[in-house]
Amino acid sequence: MTAVLDDLGALRQMLANQMPVIGPTVVARSAVEIASTVWWLMEPGIGVRRRVCRELVLSLTSARRAKQVAQGMDVSQMVTDALQQESRVLQRVADLNIGQPTSGNRPVIEGEQAETATVQTAQMLRAVLPPNDSAESVYRVYSGVTHGELYALMNFMAPGVSSNGEAKLYWHLDPVVLDSTVQVAIAAFGEAFGRIRQVMGWGKLERDLWEINLGKIFNGA
Repeated sequence: MTAVLDDLGALRQMLANQMPVIGPTVVARSAVEIASTVWWLMEPGIGVRRRVCRELVLSLTSARRAKQVAQGMDVSQMVTDALQQESRVLQRVADLNIGQPTSGNRPVIEGEQAETATVQTAQMLRAVLPPNDSAESVYRVYSGVTHGELYALMNFMAPGVSSNGEAKLYWHLDPVVLDSTVQVAIAAFGEAFGRIRQVMGWGKLERDLWEINLGKIFNGA
């Protein structure tokens, strides 16, 4: 959640006169994806064992992806560090007498497996979007911008007329796109934070501390 707040803080700094066109959407995507991972991990009512398995899935996925990156860069020390990280997670699995994970970068531990970012984000956003809106489509717009997909980048193009009277497409950040970008990022924070409060049994004090931090970021926005 600290990382989500960091993304929201970065998003706030972009809300200026010289605002970058793509930046807010890319940063919002990061906030939404991180929040959706927290949202999945902190699902209420799943019990201690399943939650531990989910945490182990995330930790093991992180270690294996770090190993994959290190091997791709051919940096021996990074590979060693990643292997040690993976070994520590596997030792925890053994110590807790939990079933052995499957191989690959999307491991399954006792039936628990993290969904893809698209699915996980869509599941989280369904609670905050109007019933007729497609949560998957909302995520794909943000994801598409990050990956430079033309269908998504065209959201930032608007028809206009140049000084010589010729028709021209202008690159700009539409107020509606900006508004939805900020709202989705803040909503993602709220959904993840709500589950943490529910599972952890947090009261008014803990809620107020987080909301004060969020308020400082967007004060006067």
